[in-house]
Amino acid sequence: MFFIDSYVDPTLLNFFYGLVTLFVVHYVIKFVRRVRALPPGPWGLPIVGYLPFIRQDECNHMTELAAKYGPVFSLKCGQFDVVVINQWKCIKEALANEHLLGRPKETILPGVIEHFSFVEMSGERWKEQRRVALTTLRDVGLGKSKMEDSVRDEIDSFTERIKSFEGKPISISNKLSLSISNNISTLVFGHTYAYDDPVALDMENMLVQANGMLRYFNVAIFMPSVASLILRLNLFGLSKFGDLFRKFESHINDEVIEHRKKDIDDNGIKDYIDGFLHEMSKRQNEKDSTFNVNTLQRNASMFYAAGSDTITTTLQWIIMYLVKYPEYQNKIRDEIKQTIGLNRQPENIDRQQMPFTMAFIYEALRHSSIIALNLARRALEDTKVGGYSIPKDSFVIFNFWSVHHDPNLWDNPELFKPERFLDEDKSKAIKPPYLVAFSGGKRVCPGESFAYLQIFLYLVSILQQFEISVESGKDISLERVQKFSIRPKILPDFIFTNID
Repeated sequence: MFFIDSYVDPTLLNFFYGLVTLFVVHYVIKFVRRVRALPPGPWGLPIVGYLPFIRQDECNHMTELAAKYGPVFSLKCGQFDVVVINQWKCIKEALANEHLLGRPKETILPGVIEHFSFVEMSGERWKEQRRVALTTLRDVGLGKSKMEDSVRDEIDSFTERIKSFEGKPISISNKLSLSISNNISTLVFGHTYAYDDPVALDMENMLVQANGMLRYFNVAIFMPSVASLILRLNLFGLSKFGDLFRKFESHINDEVIEHRKKDIDDNGIKDYIDGFLHEMSKRQNEKDSTFNVNTLQRNASMFYAAGSDTITTTLQWIIMYLVKYPEYQNKIRDEIKQTIGLNRQPENIDRQQMPFTMAFIYEALRHSSIIALNLARRALEDTKVGGYSIPKDSFVIFNFWSVHHDPNLWDNPELFKPERFLDEDKSKAIKPPYLVAFSGGKRVCPGESFAYLQIFLYLVSILQQFEISVESGKDISLERVQKFSIRPKILPDFIFTNID
């Protein structure tokens, strides 16, 4: 200190000390205000916050924290304040809150994904992209009888392939995903793939790999400022994920290139890519339009990946439940015999006459809760939920798992019990508003109705033709593994025995 005082003007030194003090005071005041504005929650570490302490079973961990801190709690997660909303009353209020419709300012995976899909957009950009997407998909078949016919044709191909194994144990995952992906391919690309097509096999393989690599609470999402460094150092598997993403998008880009070779008018739109390119041509003179090739590639990738993966995972869980609880397999088949028989193909309208089958589907969605935590949202303005303050730009996460396993809503929620969705005389399946397998509000999954159509048709078509089991002496474990979605930890080989 003597050395410094000897060579530095005391007035300048005092000014420097004052600036430092002012900075510290300002930081402390800002910190205190932020903490006081947020709901209660656990403390974390400097810089990384609570991120290192979040367990692998993230949805259960969030539910436990809610029991300690309240249905709306907060935690510092890397660079962001995160508000986690639990319990149906609070989530219902949040789903209707216009200030909670935003997405984070970065893409879903900063450092790896550069361009935004409409799912990652906020405000008018999101509304415009969503409107055009839904209009285009409806125009090319979504929700129409020709799309239902297309799904039934694909199911025929799938069940014929299963029959070729003649009751031998088979791995169902790849075969099921290739079939399901053809349904979304029809809408997005305008064609299906052969089951041995190298492009289809490559894309499905990449989706499987990618799904096992990243957790929901990962460093890249919550600390985007260091994402590029993480990539360079090849930490947390981010570099490998980036390679998979770019290779996957190259296949989507090939589809876009082929579509751009066509002359497209209002009468020539056959699929989503056609519709987007047509819209893009109409807006080519608009400044800063999001209707560009980069957005198209991201949207098409998102539709294909989400439309294939979520339905495949749901049907994997459904098959697991059918084998774990064979009495339900028999009940559904009995209902099939009483309504449509074992020969006629099921139709979507048959759902109205098959209450137990629909109750089973609802229970599979509830019990598995594959999307346990929603894609993070961002508060567009200061707002409140359940009396708790949510400051502007906070990340907001809905814990759907806490709703689907809330003992105040469901009797013995840990049990798999389809009967809980039937009315008193068991003549009707009732879907309560707190079954939110596809989220809700204005950000509800745009493919919800298409998902129910596929799940119903696949389930009924399979049980019309097969009895499903595993090899004698083997048991079905319902143990889960959570990444971005919840999957069976062990998916055994199944035996599909033809019903004569």
